[in-house]
Amino acid sequence: MKSRIFNITNIKNFFLIFFVYACIAPAVRLMLVGSGEMKNFYEIIITTLPDILLLIIVLLAFIVWLNGSRFGIIFFDKLILSFILFNGIYGFILSRNMFISAQGFRVTYLPVVFYFIGRILSLNDFESLCRKIFNWLLIFGIIGLILHFGFHDCESYLVQISGNVQTAYFIPRMGSLVLMPVLFSTLMSITCIYFYFRLLKENNKWFYLIIAVLWSCIFLSVSRGPIIAFLIAFIILSILSKSWIKALMVFGIIIFISSFWSFILVGSLTPVAWLFSSAADTLAFGEGITRVELWRRSIHDFIQRPWGYGLGHAGVTAIRFLKGTNTPAAIYTSDGWFLKIACETGILGLLSYLTVCVTFFIKGWKIISGNRLSIFTFIFLIFIMINAQCIVGNTLDFYPYISLYWLLIGFAANSFQKQ
Repeated sequence: MKSRIFNITNIKNFFLIFFVYACIAPAVRLMLVGSGEMKNFYEIIITTLPDILLLIIVLLAFIVWLNGSRFGIIFFDKLILSFILFNGIYGFILSRNMFISAQGFRVTYLPVVFYFIGRILSLNDFESLCRKIFNWLLIFGIIGLILHFGFHDCESYLVQISGNVQTAYFIPRMGSLVLMPVLFSTLMSITCIYFYFRLLKENNKWFYLIIAVLWSCIFLSVSRGPIIAFLIAFIILSILSKSWIKALMVFGIIIFISSFWSFILVGSLTPVAWLFSSAADTLAFGEGITRVELWRRSIHDFIQRPWGYGLGHAGVTAIRFLKGTNTPAAIYTSDGWFLKIACETGILGLLSYLTVCVTFFIKGWKIISGNRLSIFTFIFLIFIMINAQCIVGNTLDFYPYISLYWLLIGFAANSFQKQ
């Protein structure tokens, strides 16, 4: 029985189910439960199903690890574990609120357990899981396009009953079933880089069409952070591969798709020009920009308490539970994960994550120098994308979706054992 239940295949299957449900969970919850608090057992199950699946995956992985799929403990494993434990314990001491701390830990640090699941995967297991996940995300992107153009009233209705407003920057922003344009665009950006990586490796012409579909999703989300993060990864991957013809063809697709949707929906290139001019103004700390004002308030909050406010006292958890209360919190840290962690667990918390980043970058660059188009290269670029986006958004708090990021980092760490 153990060999059939407690094996890598079942872990992969559960993770795929976990990720598929995570993508549709916001819409499912709104349609079946609504946007209010959980009131009965049925509503609790619907809302916490991703957490239940996560616990099942962790339990299966732990048993598989005990039964022989053990990995040798390396320095980077200890660094990740230290990152979780320090911020969890120190953040709780600062917070002194069990409920708020638990909510903050769930959003930011619970997904990190997938790092250790990535460590028990072989190359074949990992590649087959990646194909399934990114094939699903491609389907999810197509669903988003169908919903956005074929059932726009349905999309608007879901956003409305969630208590939010469907924003528009010249065009209505697409968020698919996750209902969040930034999150949807982040998932599509990662997926687009994956298929571009496979195009460089496999020379499958269908990938050009897939990239066109995915870039449509990215562009229609009108999310500057994911778009710029994607372009950074695209440029680096193109330079590493030196496949200039493929790179130019993909770049041509990006230009064509962006221009096509701009002219179809607006009649000019205004959305394209705005995306980059607005991003430049934001990074230059221009006046009157909402995100810049939030950064300024967050910097002020950090200066007030450089040792931190406590776990859950910054970011989305603080906005949800502490806004309007007298509890000291950095409730404006909704647009910048590095600022958020600095306000939550202070300078030491920020340094703990930066240490993880610097270590991964140094070790990773050595591996890439020896093999420019390995699966590690793809993961390294996702690492750069996510952390670049963390400068302007709370990307590492996209629970439970960010579990994919930690799974990738965990598998990549397997290569560190060979150094």
